[in-house]
Amino acid sequence: MTYLASFLAAHQVVSLFLILALGILAGNIKIMGFSLGPSAVIFVAIAFGHYGVSVPDAIRDLGVIFFVYAVGLQAGPRFFRSIRQNGITFLLISIITLFSGAGVVLFLTKLFHLAPGLGVGIFAGALTSTPGLAAALDVAKDPMISIGYGISYPFGIIGVVLFVQAIAKTNRTKNELNQEKQGAAKSKSHVKTHQYVVTNPNCAGKSLVEIDFHSMSKAIVTRIKRGPNINLAYDDFVLHLDDVVMAVGTEPELRKLEHLIGQKTSVDMESTRDIIVREVFISSTKIAGKSLRELEVKELYGVIVTRLWRDDIEFVPTGDTTLELGDLIRVVADKDDVQFFIGIVGQEERRIHETNLLPICIGIVLGVLIGFYPIQFPGGFSFRLGLSGGPLLVALAAGHYGRIGKISLRVPYAARYFSRELGLLLFLASAGTSAGGSFVEVFQKAGLPVLALGALVTTICMVAAYIMAFFFFRLGNLSSIGVVCGAMTSTPALGVVTAQIDSESPTISYASIYAISLVFVTVISQLLALLH
Repeated sequence: MTYLASFLAAHQVVSLFLILALGILAGNIKIMGFSLGPSAVIFVAIAFGHYGVSVPDAIRDLGVIFFVYAVGLQAGPRFFRSIRQNGITFLLISIITLFSGAGVVLFLTKLFHLAPGLGVGIFAGALTSTPGLAAALDVAKDPMISIGYGISYPFGIIGVVLFVQAIAKTNRTKNELNQEKQGAAKSKSHVKTHQYVVTNPNCAGKSLVEIDFHSMSKAIVTRIKRGPNINLAYDDFVLHLDDVVMAVGTEPELRKLEHLIGQKTSVDMESTRDIIVREVFISSTKIAGKSLRELEVKELYGVIVTRLWRDDIEFVPTGDTTLELGDLIRVVADKDDVQFFIGIVGQEERRIHETNLLPICIGIVLGVLIGFYPIQFPGGFSFRLGLSGGPLLVALAAGHYGRIGKISLRVPYAARYFSRELGLLLFLASAGTSAGGSFVEVFQKAGLPVLALGALVTTICMVAAYIMAFFFFRLGNLSSIGVVCGAMTSTPALGVVTAQIDSESPTISYASIYAISLVFVTVISQLLALLH
């Protein structure tokens, strides 16, 4: 054992990948349905650190940057949208939930005379927030933070899972599920397809370009049925009374068409041999970065673009929508026109997964520079975002805007996933070995108080989130379950719940609050580390 420890201590690269391999294996082990996932790496690293193995600090910094930048790119499209769409509701829930936990940590660490670093780690561990741990360690290089995280993390996972499972089994939840099933079934996508009979005499005898539906609704008219014939909705097509119009859009936009065209109907509008529907990936750099209006897809290529998927977000494109590499679009057109259009936009899968590293490198450099810039406050107090906050801020902006001029900031999902997971593992390995030297001694002295405080923080935060969501904002039990999972940044809890109940309400509310809480828990962890 002594020889092995000496060998590993002398060969840091071998030690690093051995820690990662053993951590991944341990994380895949499930006990009563629970697993630690990637976070198991920190426990393996703590064991290695106890025997003198270390990982260079540069590896930790690299891991932090990779991880938070990928997280920012992932959260960016939803973060600002969540604040804009849901107003103050999810923002307030997130702030009250997280600050209640931070307040308990500050009060009880001083009351029981615990090391301040332990309190910071307890907060991040109780919320199972690795970004919070990374942010705290970036501000205060204190191994106690990792120890507090490691001790409080397991209950942070198990406690939230048990809590939301208990809520899911209540009669209140069952009643809401029955109401959902009795009502209209919610579609997985908010984008729907409806058909309308032309009964408005103001539409009869006018072409689609003359009527100009786009000025009144963001829905897209795709096909028109006249008698037995199905026609593509080109601009010069003239509507007649009793024609059946098919349109794609969100429910509010489609309702506008009902007033403009006529009552809803349901008839067979499946494509004929001449008209086909295809889903096409954008892989041509000549197409990427241009809007549908610039490309004139309908006028030049004869195709109608009805839907667009970017990563896991689906929406109805407009003329101002800019196409990006990797976008998946649904087009309707004659068979020959579709084949010609595919040849133009490209269908090379290799290009879809290519990653432009230049904007990533520039974004990281900019993020690091912002992170090290001191922000001055009255009274001489200064604050900096650090290696986690700076890149996170830049990545949030990059994920939200998607491009600067002709430069695309988009990163394919596979590249983001790899960067996030690799960065997380590198960071956990370094943080764990750094904490390993004093972990046993600290656990023997303060293990039970730290464990109890971590469980208390987890309990207070998730109860606060549920009370705010259900009793104060009256979001309903199903949505409140998702709010608890999102406010606690607990993806495992959401996975357990969605497997248990047949409803999308928890997932929708989880997605709405998760990105907000992810950012706030990172900032609060930094503030706690500064106060320590």
